Amino acid sequence: MASEDKNSQYLAVKSMFLSGSVKRMKDIEKLYPTMIAKSLGINHSRYIEKLYKPEGFTIKNIIELANLVEISPQLILDVIIKQLSPVIKSKKKNI
Repeated sequence: MASEDKNSQYLAVKSMFLSGSVKRMKDIEKLYPTMIAKSLGINHSRYIEKLYKPEGFTIKNIIELANLVEISPQLILDVIIKQLSPVIKSKKKNI
């Protein structure tokens, strides 16, 4: 696939992050998951697993994904932190 084609496909993911419509990482699941997983160097099922359990994303994965879609890694990290915040709060209450 030509580089321009990939960049235009990543544009949808980029737009979602920039518009704030990605509330949970799984929101990007349907947008070229196989292509993104391959570009990140992980298999498709691991990528999907990380979308549903974003604590599995490494810093390297976050930076690579950000570079792919040409956004700041901080945007992705912010989504992950917001997604995990309720889980962290509920664990603190149980302690």
